[in-house]
Amino acid sequence: MAEIYIASKELIKTLKISSQELIAIEQFFDAVPDDEWELVKNKDYRVVNGNGLREYTTSGAYTIARYLEATRKPGFWDLIKEWFLHTKREIRRAFIKKKILDNCSSLIKRNNRFFISKSDAVTIFGTRSDYLSKMAEAAQRSDRPMLKGEDFDDFIDEGGLHYSLSGVFKLAQTLEASLTQKNRREWCKDVGEVIQPQVKDIVDQILEREKGIQKAKDKAKRRDGKTCKVTGKRPDKVDNLQLAAHHLYSCNAYPYLADVENNLITLTLEVHDQFHTFMGGTNKACTIDDFIKFVHQYYPSNSKVVIWLEKQKQILGNPQPVDARKPHVLYLPVSKVS
Repeated sequence: MAEIYIASKELIKTLKISSQELIAIEQFFDAVPDDEWELVKNKDYRVVNGNGLREYTTSGAYTIARYLEATRKPGFWDLIKEWFLHTKREIRRAFIKKKILDNCSSLIKRNNRFFISKSDAVTIFGTRSDYLSKMAEAAQRSDRPMLKGEDFDDFIDEGGLHYSLSGVFKLAQTLEASLTQKNRREWCKDVGEVIQPQVKDIVDQILEREKGIQKAKDKAKRRDGKTCKVTGKRPDKVDNLQLAAHHLYSCNAYPYLADVENNLITLTLEVHDQFHTFMGGTNKACTIDDFIKFVHQYYPSNSKVVIWLEKQKQILGNPQPVDARKPHVLYLPVSKVS
C-alpha cells in the first residue's frame, strides 16, 4: 500500500494542538540539524505548497507525537497511532469496495437475497477456488453453519455455485480465523463487513440508471416533437400511433450510452420492429451505421434523417462495445437485482 500522509490541518486536529504550536514545533526541529529531534524532508514529510505547508508520513507524525509526549504529557502517541490505524483501514476498505465494484457482475437477487458467483467471491477475497471451498467446508462445521438457500445456492441458469452476502460474511469470518498473515486477515474481515453496504450502493446506482434511461427516452421524444424521424408520422386523434425511443448504439453492447439522449431516435413501433427484423432480432447488437444502412435500403428518399444520423455519429464519437462475457455490474439489467 502506498505511503499514507497526514495533512498539517488534520495533524493539528488529531493531536488537539493549535496551528501556531505545530509551526513552533517545526521551527524547533528545523533549527538544530542532526539532534535528537529531527524531521527529514521527503522521509518524514513533504512540502505541498509555496508557503511551506507540510504533509507528514507515519514516521514524521510519530516523531512529533513523541516530542509532545516527552515535553508535555502522555497520550499524544496513542492519538496519532489511532489516526494512522483508522486511515489505513479506510484506505484498505476503499480498495475492497473498488474490488467488489469491478468483480461482481454475477450479482443477482434470488429469494429476496443478493448472491454473487463463487468465482467473483474468489477474486474479491484474493484467494484460490480450492481454498475457498475448504473454508466453506470449515464454515459448515462452525456453530453458525452456512445454509443452502440462505448463504449459498446452486443456480444452474447462472453458472453454478453462488454465495449470498450473509454467506460471504460467514466465509470472511472463517478466513479471518484461519489465515496467518495479519494483512490477509484484515482484508478478509473487512470484505465481510463492507460487501453488504457496497452492494446496496451498487443496486441503488442500477435503479437510478434505469430511471435515467427512461428520462432520456422521454426527452428524445420531446426533442423529436413526438414524431417518427423516419416516416414523419405522429399520433393524432384518428391514428393513435405508438412511438418508441430506439437506441442507435444498442443497450446490450454499449450500455454506457443507454441514458444518452443523442443515442436515441424516435420511431413508430412499426419502423422499430422493421429495423430489428432487418438486423436479425432484438438481441443482435446494432450501431448507428446499421441504422443508416437500414434507412438507405427502406427509406432512401429520407435524406434529412441520414444527415441527422451522421451528426449524431460525430457527437457520439467512436464508442467501443463492452465485453459481453463479463459486463460491468453497473450495467446489469434491473430485472437481475429487483
